[in-house]
Amino acid sequence: MSNEAPLVQLSGRGQVTLPADVRRVLGLHAGDAFRVGIEEGRIVLQPVEVMPVELYSDERIAEFLAASELTEEELAEARGRWGL
Repeated sequence: MSNEAPLVQLSGRGQVTLPADVRRVLGLHAGDAFRVGIEEGRIVLQPVEVMPVELYSDERIAEFLAASELTEEELAEARGRWGL
């Protein structure tokens, strides 16, 4: 990758394509998720790992609920929504 920062352009749909060299150096792949922020007038993209809620079993969700600081009423409402 050269020392000169590559120029990218914002599309009409608000999209920016990251140059292949940048993706390669950082190990980024299609579908990766990012947290977007603004720091000192600059756009900052921070890669994040997203775990789909479907990966949690009913038992694991019950553990999360039991360890929470929710009231019994709030726990009952959450259990009802999740069918527990």
